[in-house]
Amino acid sequence: MKYGLLGHKIAYSLSPVIHKMINRAGIDYEILDLSPEDLPQKLPEIVKGFSGFNVTIPHKQVIMELCREIDPIAEKIGAVNTVKIHGGHWKGYNTDYLGFIETIKSSIPNYITYHPVIVGYGGVARAVIFSLQKLGFKACSVVGGINASEREEFIADMHQVLELTGHKKLPETKKLWINCTPVGGAKNPSVPSDFISYDKKDVLYDLNYSPCPTYLEKIARSKGMVTLNGMNMLVSQAIEAQKIWNPDNKDLNCDTDKIIHSLAVGKSVS
Repeated sequence: MKYGLLGHKIAYSLSPVIHKMINRAGIDYEILDLSPEDLPQKLPEIVKGFSGFNVTIPHKQVIMELCREIDPIAEKIGAVNTVKIHGGHWKGYNTDYLGFIETIKSSIPNYITYHPVIVGYGGVARAVIFSLQKLGFKACSVVGGINASEREEFIADMHQVLELTGHKKLPETKKLWINCTPVGGAKNPSVPSDFISYDKKDVLYDLNYSPCPTYLEKIARSKGMVTLNGMNMLVSQAIEAQKIWNPDNKDLNCDTDKIIHSLAVGKSVS
């Protein structure tokens, strides 16, 4: 059975390595690099003989149009990152939110006592909000971004899932900062001085995973904060994808910590 990662300009991706580490029996997994213009015509031919594939930027939304069926959660999130193919039938799922949930549960004791603050309002932020709702959170703040009107539009759109606010004045309690932007990662290393507030009682979860630690993580750690790297979510969502493709597979290595350790990233809250 063949699998792959669909995206554009993603030669840097660690997904092939991660998926091979997850599947002890071995897995045929490759990069499927297609531009948005080529996607509709070329993808169906390329994935003939495949049993499924993952999806990354910039195709997580447009791939929904090519799926015959969409999992209800993926439909609500508005993005698909995993496709299962069976008998020519494409069904789209979102495992990003499952990966986020698993990371929070395994890494932050008493996570529910933190107030989540999402930085940014892109596609991954939508998945994060559904994750927070599943984790039992009732409210969340949304900050950052360069367009205030777009942020408010995002808040209004997602308010049905969680009670969202965009006020600059945040609750006087310990916070779980969730960076959903490229800021502080390999593609955008410069971090504005007011990007987030740094408090040693808070936790930063930077969804960027390169470099490790990210530039934002290094700043937060210098202020005494504990941080989580996006590799945690990347590995966890990959495990969930393989469970979807082969629910009866007994050869899966689901030891996320061991996989992350082998990649020399990841840190749990103590």
